[in-house]
Amino acid sequence: MAAHDERHALLEELELLRTRRRELRESLVADDHQPHDFGEHGSITELRDEIDWIERRIRDLVHYLSKTGRPDGDLSERVGSYSVVTLRYPDGSREAVQVTRFPDEDVPAVTPESPLGRALLGARPGEEIEWTAPEGSLRARVERVRRPV
Repeated sequence: MAAHDERHALLEELELLRTRRRELRESLVADDHQPHDFGEHGSITELRDEIDWIERRIRDLVHYLSKTGRPDGDLSERVGSYSVVTLRYPDGSREAVQVTRFPDEDVPAVTPESPLGRALLGARPGEEIEWTAPEGSLRARVERVRRPV
């Protein structure tokens, strides 16, 4: 039971960190449209440093969670290894991907270590995720999480 409680606590921390990261990014975008003096540059640097720390902590948590897998009996709707996830992009298009190290011929696969895989692990249906791809920062909403049979 302790392992389940620890995993639950890590998933809660991951959710809080993702929310805080989103808030900080939004405040940086709002600040980018305002003129700044030298004193304000320090606070902007502090915000960016906090975002960097949050990114590292999220990466560590996701790595740990991907290594531990989903315990038996965990029926949560959170994305875990081998989950098939339906994503909806801002342009309205949809894509289904499976988080796995072993590709399936029917569904495109993403590894847990990939930027998209890290963003997906621990997410729930209805959550918006962000990740960095070669073409830049991408976003999608998790529409559905299907666990393997």
